[in-house]
Amino acid sequence: MSLILVVLFALTAAVPSPNREANFAWMAPPEYTIEAIRYATVKDFPLSSLVMGAARDQKTDIAMVVWLVRGGGHTILFDSGFHRQKWIDQLHVSDFLSPDEAVKGAGVDPSTVTDLIISHAHWDHMGGIDLFPNATIWIQKAEYEYYTGAAWQPGGKKGGIDPDDVTELLRRNMRGLVRLVNGDNVEILPGITAYTGARHTFASQYLRVAGEKPFVLASDNCYLYENLRSHRASATFDPGDQPGNIAAQERMIGLAGSADRVVPGHDPLQFERFPTKGRVAKIQ
Repeated sequence: MSLILVVLFALTAAVPSPNREANFAWMAPPEYTIEAIRYATVKDFPLSSLVMGAARDQKTDIAMVVWLVRGGGHTILFDSGFHRQKWIDQLHVSDFLSPDEAVKGAGVDPSTVTDLIISHAHWDHMGGIDLFPNATIWIQKAEYEYYTGAAWQPGGKKGGIDPDDVTELLRRNMRGLVRLVNGDNVEILPGITAYTGARHTFASQYLRVAGEKPFVLASDNCYLYENLRSHRASATFDPGDQPGNIAAQERMIGLAGSADRVVPGHDPLQFERFPTKGRVAKIQ
């Protein structure tokens, strides 16, 4: 009987956990490097569209950025940027370099990007997924379901969503290259955890990258350092989501251990606060 129990225990231990996230609990996270890559600039953008309650006559330049995270055998991009000419023309974008070309400045061949973590479905964050054809895409399950479905029904909200991006996302899913992140505080890769609640879009997410000094990559859940300084919301899916966005920014600071280690989505200051060469800032 004791021999049977030993064999049954060994077989049980060999069965992978159905919860992928649980499998990372015992693993020490890799030592990740983090770089911000600026692929374009939008000049004279209304500050009131970025910091709720800011003066309507104030303007600021914003950086268009993707973040490169490397470690543990993964080459990860947080957000994919955009490249379609209609958006370049509409926003009078300057200093544009297609994101697949921009990552080469950090020594990365676009075909070797293993993972694309998408903060949200807006055109300037999901509009470059087709440039990285071999990458697995990670997106919140609720974000995927809303913007491939209800957003296009009567009463749905689809502002900032490009149908071409959604079509590409569906194609990638049919190729088996989409992973749906199911909610808040989910470790999607060792040491990389997704959080929700800021509600920039229907179910936007931001990341904590573990390390001796952890960093939070906020994307548009916190546009600028000014949002953190003034405790003012970024743009949200619904105006009623603004208090939750402010609370999420406070949570980001706690997760990072310091406001200095929260990296906003469009602030050019990240290229002044961290050592920068060309378009690439070395965050960690």
